[in-house]
Amino acid sequence: MNLHALRVFAEVASTGSVTRAAGNLLLSQPAATAQLRNLEQELGMKLVASKGRSIQLTPAGERLAARARQLFSLEYDMEREMNALKIGLEGSLRICATDLPGRTVLPGWIVRFKQQYPKVHVQLTRGSSRTAMERLLDHSADIALICGEGPKDSGLEYITLLEDELIFIVHRDHPLAGAATTLQELTTTAFILREEGSYTRRKLFSLCDAYEVPKPRTGICIEGMQETIEAVKSGYGVSFVPSLAVSRELKSGELAEVRVPGMRVKHPIRLYTRIGEEPLAPAANFIAMIAPPLSQVGS
Repeated sequence: MNLHALRVFAEVASTGSVTRAAGNLLLSQPAATAQLRNLEQELGMKLVASKGRSIQLTPAGERLAARARQLFSLEYDMEREMNALKIGLEGSLRICATDLPGRTVLPGWIVRFKQQYPKVHVQLTRGSSRTAMERLLDHSADIALICGEGPKDSGLEYITLLEDELIFIVHRDHPLAGAATTLQELTTTAFILREEGSYTRRKLFSLCDAYEVPKPRTGICIEGMQETIEAVKSGYGVSFVPSLAVSRELKSGELAEVRVPGMRVKHPIRLYTRIGEEPLAPAANFIAMIAPPLSQVGS
């Protein structure tokens, strides 16, 4: 069936006039009449009959008009849905993040995004840096937010969203609370270390090597950043954590920073995407919302 001719017929059925239908479709009246006759010829039955200066649908025309309305309504819905997906008004956004951005900045960013794009389904999962990158590479995540340095030559590229720092923290009643001291003094006091494989643990040990001081003697070893912070809040020892993770506790005075003069340890939060692949519209819209204007790009 010729869909162009069917569209002309549907407009004739809607307006009750070949002249008005032709005008609405930007056709000449003879062209519209020819399309109508061609459709009748193709189907082998009359669809319209003259009634004075207007037209009347035959029983076959009534049935075809009803079906045509359904068809073109579906076409409109498909176009609207595809356009909404194209510009990111609908669809899904899958984010995989490490613990720090997953607990701190991402919830607020997701709320802002949902306020602008209420029909986009957002899924946030947390995992290690390796897990986040694997999910991005196997296309089970659209973007990944990771703290610290990612692996080189991974097939991924990044923009730096935030420049956080790693700092030493203690309970407010600790003798070193608010003090300036040396790395050696910190590493020889009771220390709460993260688990093997933790980025902050690796970074701390590399600092010890660079400053040629002994690695911390482990008072407690805890898996998980939040669990480590809770142990410090309970009054035991020193730990090395991202400042963003303890911003509230530092502001309230529950915890205190211990400074090592001349030492500043950057801890960037980076957004990773797949190299050479344009993010889908929901992900692109999210990136545009959160990325600073002069983001540092790398791979």
